[in-house]
Amino acid sequence: MIEKFKKRIFPKISLIFILFFILNCFEYEENIYFKKGFSGYVDISYSVPINQRTGDSIIKFLPINQDDIEKRINKGLFSKSVKIRDFSISIIEKEDLPGISYFQKKAKVNYRVDFIDISTLDGVLLGNLFVKKRGNSIYIKREFRTVLKNADQESSSGEKKIRSETHRLLGDGYVHFKVHFPQSSECKSNQGEIGLGILSYKFPLVETVEKAGNKIWDYSITTIY
Repeated sequence: MIEKFKKRIFPKISLIFILFFILNCFEYEENIYFKKGFSGYVDISYSVPINQRTGDSIIKFLPINQDDIEKRINKGLFSKSVKIRDFSISIIEKEDLPGISYFQKKAKVNYRVDFIDISTLDGVLLGNLFVKKRGNSIYIKREFRTVLKNADQESSSGEKKIRSETHRLLGDGYVHFKVHFPQSSECKSNQGEIGLGILSYKFPLVETVEKAGNKIWDYSITTIY
């Protein structure tokens, strides 16, 4: 019985600590710039805590070394097809970190990826990416997975407590996405705010635990002239 409890609870407890660290030390912003014809580039910027022993990022899918980034994005179907440029990294010491930090250092990473067809960036950008082109329009869907299952009547008090604590720790944390498009275009989206030549969407991290099913963000851009 105890072993069964450990198997159900301990992975969720570990996840709580991961989410807590992400909330305090993780920042991610993505700026996609579309040109006419829907080619363009994306600027990716993120801050992650550093493993004191190895000097690597503690978040595996967000490495801090240029070679490691290229190895991660150049695999499978995208092997040797995606290159990064304008790479930069800066190290922030613990005394310069705002608020409470459980890490001695964190790294702020910036780089740019060019694309002819944005569909090649599936596996490079956060979440799953689906792209359709039709005439002078492009349709893009981003899909983000749920981290935890919804609590139900059969959930133990311990599991409910963990979920409640997760909500508290995530607070108002979010990931920021920006899409820049030619001003001679029309943009529509199911999420975010659309201004002159820009779509801005802040994805709340708490949505990854409070709602069942994948979270969908889709938008379209149509060239008027």
